[in-house]
Amino acid sequence: GMSEITADHPEIQAMVEEAIKSASVSEVAPSPEIYTEVLDRTITELMKESKDRFPGAPKKGGWVVDNYPLSVDHWSALSEKGLLPDTIVCLKNTQKDGACVLHRTYLANMDEINSKILKRLTDEALKKKEEEVRRKMQETLTSEEEQSLEADEDESEEIILPEFAEDDFPDIPEMEIIKKKIDLFMHDWQKVESEIKLSSQVQIVVLEIAEKTPESLLNQIVLVMEKPFKYHSWELSAEDLNEEAEDLAAEEEDEEEEVEEE
Repeated sequence: GMSEITADHPEIQAMVEEAIKSASVSEVAPSPEIYTEVLDRTITELMKESKDRFPGAPKKGGWVVDNYPLSVDHWSALSEKGLLPDTIVCLKNTQKDGACVLHRTYLANMDEINSKILKRLTDEALKKKEEEVRRKMQETLTSEEEQSLEADEDESEEIILPEFAEDDFPDIPEMEIIKKKIDLFMHDWQKVESEIKLSSQVQIVVLEIAEKTPESLLNQIVLVMEKPFKYHSWELSAEDLNEEAEDLAAEEEDEEEEVEEE
């Protein structure tokens, strides 16, 4: 008859593991209403504290929201509540297939990822060993081969963790969840970016993080944010100067005519 399927069944365990992976990739954010309500309250409190942050400081402004949910609904809620920022900054890593952000994530979670790698490599080594033992047992064993088999069983292979260079792409199963999260982010960002461009005049800044320090990225962001408030001079061409001269001459003629009429 059919064997009873329990929670320990390999297929059930595989399904559970896949469900856990999916859940960890698609993190559920609070509803747009809750987000905007909390944000509105926080900004109101912030305004009370920071209204005198510097002479002539505007009543609103001076705040940064990090990791706001990437969804069109959350963006629309911000717009409806009148909480649109002046600038949106998106940090991305597209160079070398995102190797920079993958490497940083690996370093940040190194202990956890390494333990998973070690477990996989150990399991693979054991499986290989078991298959080798089974294969040898099926053969007609001589006494020498038996001794050889025993010697093999006594030897335990040393499991060595792979090393990743800074610009290397850690293409291993243990990084799949992280890669899925990055793909999901890029997908969501494209949708939200389109909505922002359609629905508002908010400035969007997209910066590549590869080979950049946090300080240099911050400096770039500050420059972009300050740009609208800076005086912009422009170079006058010969044509512009001629037009200026003609306008001045015309004004002088008008003034002379007015004097003569008087």
